[in-house]
Amino acid sequence: MLLTTVVSGLFSFGIMASIDMVEEDLVTAELNRKFRNILVDYRHGDLPHLDLGTKFYSGTEDLPYYLRDLEPGLSEVELEQSAFHVMVQEEREAPFYLVQEQTDFKRQESKLGAIVIAGFFFSVAASLILGMMMARRIVAPVQRLTDQVHNREKLLLDAPPLSPDYDDEVGHLAQAFDRTINMLQQALQRETLFTSDVSHELRTPLMVIKSSCDLLIEKDQLDDYSRQRINIISKAAREIQELVDAFLTLARGKETEQACATLSSIIQRDFEEWQKQSEVKGISFVMEDRTTGQEDQDELFSVPMLRTVLNNLIRNAIYHTTAGQITLVVRSTGFEICDTGPGISATDKESIFKPFYRGESGSMDGLGLGLSLAQRICQREQWVLAVSDNKPVGSCFSVTIKPGNRS
Repeated sequence: MLLTTVVSGLFSFGIMASIDMVEEDLVTAELNRKFRNILVDYRHGDLPHLDLGTKFYSGTEDLPYYLRDLEPGLSEVELEQSAFHVMVQEEREAPFYLVQEQTDFKRQESKLGAIVIAGFFFSVAASLILGMMMARRIVAPVQRLTDQVHNREKLLLDAPPLSPDYDDEVGHLAQAFDRTINMLQQALQRETLFTSDVSHELRTPLMVIKSSCDLLIEKDQLDDYSRQRINIISKAAREIQELVDAFLTLARGKETEQACATLSSIIQRDFEEWQKQSEVKGISFVMEDRTTGQEDQDELFSVPMLRTVLNNLIRNAIYHTTAGQITLVVRSTGFEICDTGPGISATDKESIFKPFYRGESGSMDGLGLGLSLAQRICQREQWVLAVSDNKPVGSCFSVTIKPGNRS
């Protein structure tokens, strides 16, 4: 439409300009020819021979008002009901005026101008209609392909390919989509099967370890040191089992049967272990209970999920804190873990929850997956995980787990 507007506009302007130029050349030549003949008759004392609609004036005595102040040469005069071409020649004795009526010509010229303008708008309207029809015809397969790709919920493995439905350039795009989707499907299938297989196959040896530990603990001839070590092994096996359950739930993307407990009971179960890990580094670990009401103590949460988040955040705080203390604040809406470590820069805060990200100034130890795992669990459970600065030094990680505060 824009191209047609420009081309038609230039063409229409060229037509009108050409008409004006040709008109001026033809009228000038015609009036000059008539002027020469009239002046010959006038100078011989004969009456000038004038065509119909043509008038001749010499001097300015009987000159009509609309011919006054005209410059020598060809001029156009338009009145309300009539139009004239006027040729003025300056002679020594007096100026001469040759007037030729052009009312009918101007009317025809106006009609021609109206036709040109109408043709311009018609061409623009036609280009708009054709453009819309062509755009719809061209965009239709692209829109259809977009809908097909958009409606492929979760990239189903049994979904038919896209390219057989197209036989034009869009078909090449559909083939590219098919190849990309196929690669994504295979990658997702491999990752899902790997996580599921590992999680499933670890259940059996973990159950063997846990049951063996339970049998050994029941023996009376065990000394305290051996019993303590067996308890540690049993506790580690239980923790691995909970991690397997969490990983399996994340891999399947759907609800699985899991043990549930209150936030306070989950914290109490591992509180002493967190204190021991902190004391090894020479820092203190304290808890502040700021809950209100018994209902805050009765709500149940998934043990594998919530315990995995707590362990990752607290171990991360212990790892990065070299002096001071770590404070676990339990609230009615969730919990907060504040440390006195080096803190987190603004740049790291934007990427700290990404997989394998360890920060610009972080240690090369670890894989950078703890915070990413915690974030994925929070997103799945519709909890809110956030990080902020701990004044005057350190960082605070807060988790909002109450239903009324979920994002």
